[in-house]
Amino acid sequence: MLTDGSQQKVTSLTCQLAQKAIENAREAVVFTNDKGLIVDVNEAYMLITGYQREELIGKNPNVLKSGRHDRAFYQEMWRQIKEFGSWSGEVWDRRKNGEIYPKWLIINAIASEDGITTGYVGIFSDLSEQKKAEKKLEDLSFYDSLTHLPNRVLFRDRLSVGISIAKRDKHQLAVLLIDLDRFKIINDSLGHNVGDELLEMIAQRFLTLGRESDTVARLGGDEFAVLLPELSHAEDASVVAQNFIDSLQEPFCLEGHCINIGTSIGISIFPCDGVDVDGLIKHAELALYKAKEHGRNHYQYFSQELQEAVNDQLEMEDEMRQAILNQQFTLFYQPKISLTTNKITGMEALVRWVHPEKGLIPPDKFIPLAEETGLMIPLGEWILETACRETADWSKRFDDSLVVAINLSAKQFQSAGLLELIEKILNKYQLRAKNIELEITESCVMEDVKGALKTMKAFRKHGLKLAIDDFGTGYSSLSYLKNFPISTLKIDRSFVMELTSDSDDAAIVEVIILLARKLGLDVVAEGVETEAQLEFLREQCCQYVQGYFLSRPLPAEEFELFLQKNIDF
Repeated sequence: MLTDGSQQKVTSLTCQLAQKAIENAREAVVFTNDKGLIVDVNEAYMLITGYQREELIGKNPNVLKSGRHDRAFYQEMWRQIKEFGSWSGEVWDRRKNGEIYPKWLIINAIASEDGITTGYVGIFSDLSEQKKAEKKLEDLSFYDSLTHLPNRVLFRDRLSVGISIAKRDKHQLAVLLIDLDRFKIINDSLGHNVGDELLEMIAQRFLTLGRESDTVARLGGDEFAVLLPELSHAEDASVVAQNFIDSLQEPFCLEGHCINIGTSIGISIFPCDGVDVDGLIKHAELALYKAKEHGRNHYQYFSQELQEAVNDQLEMEDEMRQAILNQQFTLFYQPKISLTTNKITGMEALVRWVHPEKGLIPPDKFIPLAEETGLMIPLGEWILETACRETADWSKRFDDSLVVAINLSAKQFQSAGLLELIEKILNKYQLRAKNIELEITESCVMEDVKGALKTMKAFRKHGLKLAIDDFGTGYSSLSYLKNFPISTLKIDRSFVMELTSDSDDAAIVEVIILLARKLGLDVVAEGVETEAQLEFLREQCCQYVQGYFLSRPLPAEEFELFLQKNIDF
């Protein structure tokens, strides 16, 4: 057994060890008497608060109060300490230099053997770094790293809260989806650094619009969204939408460039257009697609008519997929006539959809949808193969110099493996490259000038002819005409239609024909519908013509009969 002296030594050693542990602890420790006045602090306490021990002895710890907590907070704290002997929680205090910081505080009452409180000990750790890490994680999770606007996740969360409040208070709210027009062209041509800087500048302009209660978010890429809570009238959303459109009218100047950019906006309203997050966003997206159809700087409200149109579009998309599988598509051919020899030199292959119930569906009804849905790739392959197969047959039986013109969509032209596919089809049907001419539009080329030039050079290297379709309706840059390896210009029918009654159209047609001749290019006039138009083109030495006056587009069987007759115009 320990003697009293030995027991005292052990107790003294234990106290020394405890004192040393407290002094070296990373957590701040403060001791107070029963009146709550500081009697001692450890080194960590001084390091965290910025005060020295002599500045604190005899003072109440409330000298560190930040002012963030009200009287009721401290009353509840001391109620729990008196009732349970301890309390713990997060507290915001103030350092000596005035900085407010968060800490996790534990307070325990110190009682004598007879249960009387003789003092208190407080232990706390500084949460500043933890809070910074939490804030950084929150920013990464809920805010866009480039513009610092709320991201898609936070926007959906705020929209959900806004819907709940709107239901409770019987208010309307609006969702605006904003898509920047032509941003991809700017991003690709000037570089991603310029694109990122432009997005930051746009975000700053957007933040100056609307009310404090509104939320402006970046959903990703060049897509933004706005939440308008507590809306008095649905029409008020259009005022905000126009403000956003107007805010982009002033050019953005960066890195030596003055950039003009427009925007399209789709609007949905709670509760008439949807009562949940997904419904409102979906309907705003549908309205956005409709707004983009009108060109730059338009907004569009969602409507039931729009929904019905989308349903029709979805139905047509499904039917089109089935049509490709069930071979409901067919090719019509419109003859191309030489004005020098008055004989057929070729034809343009035009796709038609023969629906089993709806009959013949014109291309302007399904081609845009095929482009949008990606169905143009398999449909385009079928067109290429069918046109080459039928041309190979006609060239063997009638005229081996026949040239078939085949339209390429933008997606086809930009797709990898197109040249390989064409060569495979040509070999399959033993058709020469000079027997086909690939038609592309100016806008198709301008989407990616460098890529287009590379593709066109590869085509020409393999003996394939290239024509610019609808010439004069797009960019019509002379420098591109000089650099692009094309063989033919096709004058758009819109100029031919009025050339005998509109002097401007006549002048444009004359210039295109002269330009083509000077550049050594063939020229084809589309849409010839009258004898007067034909004679005008003949006088201007236009080489080739096609149009209803000469022949409408014909099914393959009828076109073959047309070839057999070899009509002399």
